[in-house]
Amino acid sequence: MKKNTALYFSVGLVVLLAIFILIFGMFFLNEKDLRETFDVYHLRFTQVSTLVLDDPVKINGVKLGRVESIELSGHRVVVTVRLKSNVKIPKDSEIRVQNIGIMGERQIGMILGDAEEYYVPGDTITGQFDAGIAEALGLAGEVCDSTKVLLEAVKTALNGTIANPEFQDRFKTLLVKAENLEDRLMSLVTTTDPQLKKSLANLNKVTVKVNELVDGVKEPINGLFAGTDKVMGNANQLISDLEGVTKHLDGLIAKVQAKMDSKDNTVGILLNDRQLHDDLVKTVHSADSLFKIILQDGLDINVDFF
Repeated sequence: MKKNTALYFSVGLVVLLAIFILIFGMFFLNEKDLRETFDVYHLRFTQVSTLVLDDPVKINGVKLGRVESIELSGHRVVVTVRLKSNVKIPKDSEIRVQNIGIMGERQIGMILGDAEEYYVPGDTITGQFDAGIAEALGLAGEVCDSTKVLLEAVKTALNGTIANPEFQDRFKTLLVKAENLEDRLMSLVTTTDPQLKKSLANLNKVTVKVNELVDGVKEPINGLFAGTDKVMGNANQLISDLEGVTKHLDGLIAKVQAKMDSKDNTVGILLNDRQLHDDLVKTVHSADSLFKIILQDGLDINVDFF
């Protein structure tokens, strides 16, 4: 009986020791210390990519916490982290999801600022996301897919043009025609080259003669311009004199009009007396009739002597 009791006691001690080692190992591997206290903060990101639970949280490069949970909240991702209680986060700090490995491993990195105001545990802080290897590989995959589509389009275009026998025959015919056209152009240039040179020489001679002619008539033209300036001056003087004469005539016309409108002179009386005007008209008509009779029948004068 004593032997069984000792055996049971030994087994129980071994089990307890194993449980203790297991618990201690778990805390050791998870880098947890039962004596430490932690504060919880909520970090908001547009995305977190390959960030997972228990990824490290580093403050200025020092590991001081871990990721506790990752949840989708609306159009953003909220990451809950546990930091040691002695860590204070100024409100001007930078918080980013960072890439730390070629396999896409992630961590949350914080660069503490210098502000005097601090976040309190439980606050929600907005952070930023840094693209890493995973995003680059994803972008490379998209580029490869686009490149494949482009290559297929190029291949189709080549098969419809250069690789097509009909296109090759038409292209060869076009090359032959182009060569024939080149030969004809060379023949034309060879034929017309002496004529072009002769025409250019004649053009140079004409240019020299025109320059000589321009130099010869330059002085007369300058003199003509000088005479034109003098004539313009005389014309301006003549226009000034005509304006004076016009003003004088306007004054004279005004005086005549005043005389005609006045009844103190002969012309005014004649123009303003309607009866006298009618009598004068009748007298003129009678005299005109008398002159017509004299011209037609002659003048018959009877003289009586007493």
